[in-house]
Amino acid sequence: MYGRHIPQSVIEKALRNKDILVNGMKAKSSDRVSEGDEIFVHPAICRSFADICDAIPRKNLARDYSNYVEQFKKMIIYEDDDLIIINKPAGLASQLGTKTKLAVDVMAKAYNPEARLVHRIDKETSGIVVLAKNIETSRYMLHLFQTKQICKKYLAVVPGKLRVLEGTISKPLVKYKEKVIVDFKNGKKAVTEFRVIKNLNKNRTLIEAKPLTGRTHQIRAHLASIGYPIIGDTKYEGQKSDRLYLHSIEISFKTRRGVILTKRTPPPSDFV
Repeated sequence: MYGRHIPQSVIEKALRNKDILVNGMKAKSSDRVSEGDEIFVHPAICRSFADICDAIPRKNLARDYSNYVEQFKKMIIYEDDDLIIINKPAGLASQLGTKTKLAVDVMAKAYNPEARLVHRIDKETSGIVVLAKNIETSRYMLHLFQTKQICKKYLAVVPGKLRVLEGTISKPLVKYKEKVIVDFKNGKKAVTEFRVIKNLNKNRTLIEAKPLTGRTHQIRAHLASIGYPIIGDTKYEGQKSDRLYLHSIEISFKTRRGVILTKRTPPPSDFV
């Protein structure tokens, strides 16, 4: 009854973790089930799905979904037959979870039931997020991300003045508890290019960061590792602030139609 309210990303994760099986075998979201197939869903996942549905009051579904559509429309900076590109505000999660009542994927589903995330940015980070409007584009975009054929650029504000105007941070990263740390023995390759844009008031510097790999918290961990944690990034010893000063400003890639698409969105007015 509530299946349409479960974000595709949540279902995909459950399938990857083998929490949903078809005839005792690991399944993919693209698989079709037939009459007589035996579908197993782990009890914990059933509870998780129920929690997600409970986050949306039954009597308010129509009203809430209408609000979600209007909010989502305001975030769209580009749309065609295959893609939706939005400017996500800081504080809005990309994916719904048991502790999150609203997220991009829920709002996107209200706007277009076929919409699905093809990448994520942190809840505290603002800026560009891409969604696919069909399974063919979703698979194509995931392939581009996996093969590093997508160029992303971010803006970040850090304390002090950098000793160099540009450089490359190449330090392997590994997840440790709730954060990511540099680990030259067990970490996975992570490379970030950066350059200074300008010096700001209050002894701060605006920089552009370009991740060449796609590790979790990569820019945040890398900048902290060279002594310049992002303002507002208390997880990585950054100065306390009213927001995380990290913004996904630009994305560029070749669409599955063969067109080079570059989209850019300026940071919010309170960013600098």
